Amino acid sequence: MILSVTGIIIIQWYFIYTSIDNREEEFSMAVKQSMSTVASEIQENELRHYIETFDRLKDSLGTPDSSQLSNFFMFYDSDDESNLSSLFTFGLLEEDYSIPFAGEAGEEISKVKDIKGIATTRIFKEAFDRENNRRSFSTNTYKRIERINAFDQATYASIFSKMANTFPIHKRLDTRELEYLLRRQLKARKINTPFEFGVFSDGLATRIATNNYKEMQTGPSYSIPIFDDDQASSSYDLIVSFPQKNSYVLSSIVGVASLSLVLTLLIIILCGISLYQILQQKKISEIKSDFINNMSHEFKTPIATIKLAIDAIESPMIINNKEKVSRYLGMMREENKRMQDQVETVLMISQLEKGSTPMECSPLDAHNIIEDAISHVALIVQNRAGIMYKNLHAKPSMISANKQHLTNVLTNLLDNAIKYSEDSPIIEISTFVVENQIAIEVKDEGIGMDPETLQLIFDKFYREQGGNVHNIKGHGLGLSYVKKILNLLNGTIHVTSKKGKGSSFLIKLPLIDNPN
Repeated sequence: MILSVTGIIIIQWYFIYTSIDNREEEFSMAVKQSMSTVASEIQENELRHYIETFDRLKDSLGTPDSSQLSNFFMFYDSDDESNLSSLFTFGLLEEDYSIPFAGEAGEEISKVKDIKGIATTRIFKEAFDRENNRRSFSTNTYKRIERINAFDQATYASIFSKMANTFPIHKRLDTRELEYLLRRQLKARKINTPFEFGVFSDGLATRIATNNYKEMQTGPSYSIPIFDDDQASSSYDLIVSFPQKNSYVLSSIVGVASLSLVLTLLIIILCGISLYQILQQKKISEIKSDFINNMSHEFKTPIATIKLAIDAIESPMIINNKEKVSRYLGMMREENKRMQDQVETVLMISQLEKGSTPMECSPLDAHNIIEDAISHVALIVQNRAGIMYKNLHAKPSMISANKQHLTNVLTNLLDNAIKYSEDSPIIEISTFVVENQIAIEVKDEGIGMDPETLQLIFDKFYREQGGNVHNIKGHGLGLSYVKKILNLLNGTIHVTSKKGKGSSFLIKLPLIDNPN
């Protein structure tokens, strides 16, 4: 399970990492395509501006100084069925307007000529004159003169480019125009994140830049040359930076990544719960095994004693001795009662867990219940040369409780204080009133408990010793029973203990008015 979860985590991490890497590549490709398109647009816009300006200047000059027509190509076509033939010619008309353009040093570069295309179509209709044995022709001619933008641009581009390079960049390009073109192209490619740009000339900043652009701009930057010349070289570079690129890229996959992380976390939680349940079930199984071993040991001694008593009674030497028979029968009765008490305790706790036995309560004096519980263990304390102190000073002391169950609760606590004292037990039981509640404190100077044991002592079947250690008898149900009864009586129990120093159990039960 752990290996599978680890593999899922690694795969999810690789998926997210790959998604981010792919998104960054897509982002970079889209930005570069946008910048390339913008670079072409601003150069085409500049050339178109110069051509339109030249056309207006040329039209204002009137007739050109000279014109020259040269055929570029022609071809002939005939159709036998229709008796028609066609001759197509295409030529170039060069018109010199003597408009000079100067270079950087002021010298004249060239005189620009206007170029037009002339297309001519001649259609011949052939007729055969049998009588005169000769042919006659009729001809229709169609001529069209048009401007060829592609040729115009090829002719003018070089001259206009050289002329434009003589002007500073801020006279060739407008910041708002460039920002508009960039924003339009980026938006067309679905890139909606803030950007800053600047134009540099041989590494030096120019006036063409956004207000927030800095040379040490944060975020990734992309560069592309603009205004290329005939040799595809340029002294200007457009640099665009994206300060929020990382957050933009992450936001584009945050939905899928979050869902992936949530599902992975859910798998981890479910696996953790499963492992916890497995360990808890294993622990419960071990505790139940200890309980069965303890109960078996608790039953083994009475059964062995009863068997020995029966064997003794059956002996011919004892069967007629009424005194010994009576003593052995008393031993059998006591051991049988001991086993019955064990079974009743287990059944009673089971019924309390299921809630099948109602708790019948009546007004009782807590001090009387304490005296009754002390009487159950007084002989055991005396046999071990122990001491028991009573400080019953609570006034009032009337509570609503079930006499049998509350007596069992106090007897359990006193019995534990005796069992878990290595030397002669020293026990102190006190009562006092706290906020309309009677507090019953049972203190001992026994072996005490560590913090880990303190957290588990009220769990059913729990015992600090293992099932095979029987120096301290018990079945791990006593304190679980105590906790359950006090909860039903709206009471509480609090334990403080220190290893080797003893333990203190503090019970609090609500007081009632004296019915008498």
